[in-house]
Amino acid sequence: MSARKTPTELADTIRQNLDLDLDPIREFLSAAVSAIDIDPLRPGPRPRLVAPSVALDDVTVTVALTASDPSYLGTFDRTTATRMVQVSIQARSATAPGTGYPQRRGPAVRLPVEEQIAWVTVVLGDWSDYAYRVVNEEGRYRIRPEFFVVFIDRGGTLRLAPSDLQWVLISGGRCAYPEKLIPDDPELRAYLRRHGDLIPADLVPHPQGTSPQVWAHQFVSHLTATLADELGRIGNGRWFTFDEISLHGHSTVIVRYTWHLIDGDKAYGFDIDLAGVRAQRLRMFDDLRARTAATRIAALPFDQPVFRTPEMIDGVTWVRFGTPE
Repeated sequence: MSARKTPTELADTIRQNLDLDLDPIREFLSAAVSAIDIDPLRPGPRPRLVAPSVALDDVTVTVALTASDPSYLGTFDRTTATRMVQVSIQARSATAPGTGYPQRRGPAVRLPVEEQIAWVTVVLGDWSDYAYRVVNEEGRYRIRPEFFVVFIDRGGTLRLAPSDLQWVLISGGRCAYPEKLIPDDPELRAYLRRHGDLIPADLVPHPQGTSPQVWAHQFVSHLTATLADELGRIGNGRWFTFDEISLHGHSTVIVRYTWHLIDGDKAYGFDIDLAGVRAQRLRMFDDLRARTAATRIAALPFDQPVFRTPEMIDGVTWVRFGTPE
């Protein structure tokens, strides 16, 4: 029994023994880097390779590429125009699926991970040093396409993924996680050993924000989660009762709560102008993330704050956020 070959050995075999036309892929990758707007690339035909497997007999491998804006997946620097190149790999038996049905495709085959990585190395070249394999739990139970991704900005700088990337949105299913491909570059290998293979989201400079509509829902989600976490820490209902957390359109969030004190209850209301809060976060902190804006406001009731310009209306102390100071 012959020893299993490494991804590097299999990549060399692919390059040496298969007559592959990589020009369409090279042109696609070049366009993905240089395009001012990545969206026009998406409707076009996806470049792909169809070739025999170099590790399995009578198996055909299909490798396809796409490019997209990954800003909805996690925290990226909004000044770099980062784009995500995704490589999907699928293998099928090349034998006839059955007499009388020549038009049917052969059944899906599980391609060894070593050959998957070899194909990624061939199509991405040096970019593969920064590539991730997206592992999905469903892959343990059924054969499905395999996905690899790499991030690169318009200047041609390759990027590691942020720590808050939602990998499951790439692969589908209920749970997914990344496996960083081992790079050939020794300096990058040394960096990964020291710092890990993901960039902490809080260290990403100039973090981007989503559209106002999405931002509003993200804000409410993070606000509610932070309040629930704080209440859980101190014992729900002991000191605070939250009566309302509501989103009005995509512009305003109202929070009403009661602070239970020895001297009696005090009712508070937060009137949050989302556009104003977003603009203030950008001006003061260069941060457009809904999460950081929401968690800061949600923590205020538990810090015994003294609000500078509250307004008393019908026994409720109202505090406005996002209005000019």
